[in-house]
Amino acid sequence: MKQGKRFRVFGLNLIVAPNACHHARLGLAVSTKYGNAVQRGRLKRCLRSAFRQHHIRDKAIDILAIPTPQLQDEQVSEQGMKACFDSLIKRC
Repeated sequence: MKQGKRFRVFGLNLIVAPNACHHARLGLAVSTKYGNAVQRGRLKRCLRSAFRQHHIRDKAIDILAIPTPQLQDEQVSEQGMKACFDSLIKRC
């Protein structure tokens, strides 16, 4: 996704672009630089769960989430990811 706006929120690089669908879509790109398989899986589960429960799904946007290695384990929680989406809504 070359086009779109880039945001850095809570150690996540988020790339947001409009889409032709009438709902939001979430893409995850978690490399091995982030951590071991358990940490990567936990992050993806938390992001998906927070995305499902957030009202950002009503927007017609694509979101690509790329975590940085600086994202701490204690920041990875469902509440933390909801706060991330709240911050993203305010910035868009």
